[in-house]
Amino acid sequence: MKLLVTHESHEVEVELHDEGDRLWLDLEGRRLEADVRRLPDGEVYSLLIGGRSYEVRVSTQPSGLEVTFQGATLPVGVRHPLEKVLQSAHRPTAGGGEETIVAPMPGVVVAIKVAPGDRVTAGQAVVVVEAMKMQNELAPRHDGVVRDVLVAERTSVSAGQPLMRLRAVDA
Repeated sequence: MKLLVTHESHEVEVELHDEGDRLWLDLEGRRLEADVRRLPDGEVYSLLIGGRSYEVRVSTQPSGLEVTFQGATLPVGVRHPLEKVLQSAHRPTAGGGEETIVAPMPGVVVAIKVAPGDRVTAGQAVVVVEAMKMQNELAPRHDGVVRDVLVAERTSVSAGQPLMRLRAVDA
């Protein structure tokens, strides 16, 4: 799976492969291999890389992910390349129109936090998708009302698949 990873203004394409608890990461011509175990709190991962053990905390923030490694915390954005294409094609209509929340990458819906008819605000987590052992909270870019929930919890989804539709808040 290919992902776009952004830290500060630097964006790189990363290719991930996983099989069970084994992870391969290709980044800028380098390959990193690790054994990965998710610890009980759900945000901390134990990595075994080249015989050395590391702990990495990955927490979801409204602006993306926060990764803590060896005492340093870094804000990181992770997107599927398709999301970049979809965002560039997104043209808001006059008055806000509709917004569709889509899966940024293949994964499993682990939580739906709203129901049809609920009012939501920009940045509010409305659905959680787990991909590559990380939970991603998805949020609308604009205030609105949930029109349709298109998936159920524990449903597998593909990259770019519509998950929820919102309509603009009536004035």
